[in-house]
Amino acid sequence: MKTIREQILERITAQLETITNANGYHNDIGPGCIYRQESVIEQGQSPAISVWELSETRERNKYGGTKRVLTIKIEAVVPVNGNKHPATVSNELLGDIEKALIMGDMSLDELIDDIQDIAAEISSQPISRKLASVAQNNGTAEIAHLPIERKLAGATLDFEIKYTTEWGDPYTQSM
Repeated sequence: MKTIREQILERITAQLETITNANGYHNDIGPGCIYRQESVIEQGQSPAISVWELSETRERNKYGGTKRVLTIKIEAVVPVNGNKHPATVSNELLGDIEKALIMGDMSLDELIDDIQDIAAEISSQPISRKLASVAQNNGTAEIAHLPIERKLAGATLDFEIKYTTEWGDPYTQSM
């Protein structure tokens, strides 16, 4: 038997595998290109998506269940085809991932109370570049990068997934 959390992650992987041109998405990723806990951006795999489990908060509800909020990060890299700018492809990739997870196969809704994207970032700049940032203490921030000569575009999105299990039983869903 699998925990509800594991079932959710399996369905997320299945939904990400539907990102293909044939299904109406801008990018063609598909089955066999989805990984867990592996940095596809650092490894330069393309096309590829990695699902990272970041953290989970838990709180008991008044009905005896455990309300859980799982934060995941989706990291993706795709080739840039034609004359498109890598930033344009990265933004299309953000849209494809959001659409696949929020509006895709609704069977995920059987396990979760809510899913929401909470952060997004594109990756398409060379590593040697620095971007001025008032948010950083030292005034500069390293930009996420991909090798321009390889014509790659990347994106990362953070999602919060809310779901409820029976108290002390992560294998049983609670309403």
